[in-house]
Amino acid sequence: MKLKSIPIVTESKSSCNTLNHDQNPLVSRVDLSTPRPLRICFPILLEGDLVMSTEHLGPAYLTAVLRSQKAECKIVEVVVKEDMEKVVQNIAAWEPDIVGLSLTTIGVKQAVRFGEKLRHYLKKDCFILAGGPLATHHAEKLLHIPEWNFLDGLIRGEGEVPLLRFSEAYHTDRDYTHVPNLIYREEGAIKSNIMIAGLSDLEIIPEPARDQFEMHNGKLAYLRISTSRGCTSHCTFCNAPHAKNRVGPAVKGWRGVGPQKVIDEVERLYKKYNFNTFDFVDSTFEDPGGRPKAKERIAEIANEILKRNLHIYYNVCMQACNWHEEDRPLINLLWRSGLEKVLVGIESGSEEGLKRWQKRSTVEDNKRVIRLLREANIYVAFGFISFHPWITFNEINENTRFLHENMGHNLRRYTVRLELYPGSEVIEQLRQDNLLHSNYELSLNPFAYNYQDERIKHLAAALNGLYGKEYQEDCTIKKEPSVFEFETFDIVLHTYFSRLYRLFGGNPVAKEILDSCDHEINGLKREIANFNYNLVHHYIDLAKEDNIGKLHTEDHSETVENYYSSMLKKLKSIEMRAGLKLHRAKFNIKEIQLKAV
Repeated sequence: MKLKSIPIVTESKSSCNTLNHDQNPLVSRVDLSTPRPLRICFPILLEGDLVMSTEHLGPAYLTAVLRSQKAECKIVEVVVKEDMEKVVQNIAAWEPDIVGLSLTTIGVKQAVRFGEKLRHYLKKDCFILAGGPLATHHAEKLLHIPEWNFLDGLIRGEGEVPLLRFSEAYHTDRDYTHVPNLIYREEGAIKSNIMIAGLSDLEIIPEPARDQFEMHNGKLAYLRISTSRGCTSHCTFCNAPHAKNRVGPAVKGWRGVGPQKVIDEVERLYKKYNFNTFDFVDSTFEDPGGRPKAKERIAEIANEILKRNLHIYYNVCMQACNWHEEDRPLINLLWRSGLEKVLVGIESGSEEGLKRWQKRSTVEDNKRVIRLLREANIYVAFGFISFHPWITFNEINENTRFLHENMGHNLRRYTVRLELYPGSEVIEQLRQDNLLHSNYELSLNPFAYNYQDERIKHLAAALNGLYGKEYQEDCTIKKEPSVFEFETFDIVLHTYFSRLYRLFGGNPVAKEILDSCDHEINGLKREIANFNYNLVHHYIDLAKEDNIGKLHTEDHSETVENYYSSMLKKLKSIEMRAGLKLHRAKFNIKEIQLKAV
């Protein structure tokens, strides 16, 4: 069906902007609302981080752009552990013209299963597009894999402009030759179009649609906020575009939104939804490179929060090498503005490991940032790679010592294996060292590599087997183990007490209650840390002798489950007793749950 009679639009009347196309690439050149509105569906496969809090900003931004140009968009959540049939049928009943899938490595198997069902039910001319990091870096290879035959095409890189151009083409003459960043099937061939750079000015992009937050009636853990795009680091395990794995024309390594616009968005959400907890999803909050002007930017963001009297809480990501003793005043300012959790890409407790991943941070940098943040009562979470193909027992020992000292109560940090993401430099390193599985390009298995030391391969498998056979094989779980529940509750517990300290810490009666509970919690965490350290080193000793078997893992699995279950009960008891004591002392603990006013 060709719709060449659709009128050309020279100016958008959207409230988003009034620029014509020559000025703003996010203004459509055709009217997407006639003869009927173009329909685009974005299914969100709930895997990885999206299980904890389901909001996915990628499709949310695309939805906002397309809606501003009068297209109809629908975001649908797909729980991958459940039967997908009903969800697929509902999507098909809506009769979308385009379906956009955002692909991640962790969701490969589920995406294939979902896509095959989708193709079966959708109308024949519905175009299924893929986007995201996997589509960007695996690109044309993906369309050559038989399992992915349900895909009609994919878009590489940032999707706002390319998807709008594709929507215009679909809605008119179906000529896709001039759609940037597109790879697509046509008449039995696979065609690849030119790449364009991402948007340099992020402020022209409309604020993301909040459909997912609304469909959950505001009961998500937080609202996600993006204040920047890009990263100035070159970590070899990461597939974020940088100088060494760029897929298109150069764009600034880091682009940021101005502080005023950032807080305008936060304030609107705060007031509209009466909601006060936000997750800033920037790769590094203080980028580019932690330079003075970058820190001035985040200081202005913090000051603007305080100036507008926004009683919010928020999380960010940071790089250890950017933070020093002289940054204490800035850290305290961030805390006063509501910062309560920071994710740091630690990755290794060994200088050897840090050099392998091309981290700019040293072990001392890592220790320092953890100390500085914790002294400000900010929760520190961190990424860590405990096992990879080149690791030695000496590096393992350095890692376990570092973890025991800094986050020893979190058993999962001791067991994390390197995951392969298409486009990351580490894949080529593995290929050169003959450690990459020959079928990786087809399987996209994130663990498709061999170890230089087979004993360590068995050690990594055994430790991950503590969480179940499925997790040992491909990081999936049927039932959440207590270790996983503990990891989540550890953050929840810190948040609970952190907010109580913010509200009541200046009162000596409340402070005494909180300090007593905090002392008890830290004692339990030290006990758990010792348990973990001894357990892991028992396995390490067995591995050195090449004496690890599945039966041994299964024996310990039940022990670990019971131990963490008992510790969770103790910690929850402390949480409850703290609340009761404060209540009896006439403190209204419900204030920490109060939202925006």
